[in-house]
Amino acid sequence: MKKLIIILLFLSFEGYSQDFLGKAYYMSKSTVNMDWMKNMSPERQKYMKARMKTALEKNYILDFDSSSSYFKEEVTLEAGGSGGGGFNWMQFVAGPAQGDIYKDIQENMYINKRELFGKIFLITDSIAPTKWVMTGETKKIGIYNAYKASYTKEVEEDVFSFSRRQRDNQNANEENNPILPKTKTVVMTAWFTPEIPVSTGPAMYGGLPGLILEISDGNRTMLCTKVVLNPEEKIKIKEPSKGKVVTNSEFNKIQGDKMNEMRERYNRGGGNRGGWGNSRARLN
Repeated sequence: MKKLIIILLFLSFEGYSQDFLGKAYYMSKSTVNMDWMKNMSPERQKYMKARMKTALEKNYILDFDSSSSYFKEEVTLEAGGSGGGGFNWMQFVAGPAQGDIYKDIQENMYINKRELFGKIFLITDSIAPTKWVMTGETKKIGIYNAYKASYTKEVEEDVFSFSRRQRDNQNANEENNPILPKTKTVVMTAWFTPEIPVSTGPAMYGGLPGLILEISDGNRTMLCTKVVLNPEEKIKIKEPSKGKVVTNSEFNKIQGDKMNEMRERYNRGGGNRGGWGNSRARLN
């Protein structure tokens, strides 16, 4: 029965995925380990959690047609930041900003426009395939019939502490007893609808016979709150063009080096009232 459903979905998808335009709005929520706040006063914890809310809850817009899509954050006046190309400590804890993402579905490639310490990068690479498994489950998301698919993957655990003592102890242990990074198993689940025949979704998610309306991946969930099909305002999906072109692996190395540099700078200075809000860094 599951195989029959999958065949029917792909047949319907192939049948009418021409000249299709739309705009989808997503709400994203992430969770992080707040243990590093436990030694703070209740007032300070309340303040820090309010600041973190800006980094952990965001809204996005996805423009799409039958062969491409452009995903970007819906910027609000409340969005926090260090300004002037400085280091945003909230974003460091919540995870680096993902930037704008252009996907060419037919050519199986993407361009991720990212800013790192005031410099723009265009991460250009091929779209890695996701081996989705159809579960046969269905539900309604708004007016659309959605189908569930899952994907199991291994991810590296990210451990970080603002405590200088804990960081020093951790570094000493790693020097004396080098160990491989810890990994954990994450089951990613997506809900998609073939009633919107585009093989894309928010961020880098896609590869299903229909628009992804909901995705849960580790500590982040993204939910589509509104879809506008064939809007009156014409949609123009263009590749980002201004920035330094790098591959994904090249960018990860650059970002990792700068993050390590900021950790070391923070540990040497002993911190500055709970963050790096006043720090400044530049890329050459």
